[in-house]
Amino acid sequence: MKRLFRIIIGLVFLCILIFFLYCNNLSLANKETVSYYRELKKILKDRGYKPRLLVISTKRFVFHNDIQVKLSGAATKSKHLSGDAVDFLVFDINNDGNRDAKDINIVTDILEKEIMKGKGGIGTYMNEGSSINRQMVHIDCRKAKGRWAR
Repeated sequence: MKRLFRIIIGLVFLCILIFFLYCNNLSLANKETVSYYRELKKILKDRGYKPRLLVISTKRFVFHNDIQVKLSGAATKSKHLSGDAVDFLVFDINNDGNRDAKDINIVTDILEKEIMKGKGGIGTYMNEGSSINRQMVHIDCRKAKGRWAR
């Protein structure tokens, strides 16, 4: 019985590991979107900010997106399905000891004014209930400009 339990736990761990390595893997995301993300990190560092960003979602499986639709209001035809989007968490980049809207505003200003310049998608979730969601930013390489704040 203990052996079966260990096997099951091992398989569950392996599935979770594969899932997160797949969903958070920048090499699976669209190169244009990844270039936005990498340029953002470089500009933050060049300006003396701490580029404390953590990718949490790139390409998604359909079933994963379906779960996100039900639980968090994600788009049914999300850009994540094709690998065109990257979601990341923004931590205390201005080094003021807080992880808050100031950090998100720094990031989105740089994305809007210097990197994406009126193209692609930029979304924020600062009004969400979860403190984790409030620190999340979505970027994608859609052809038309898309902006939202929830």
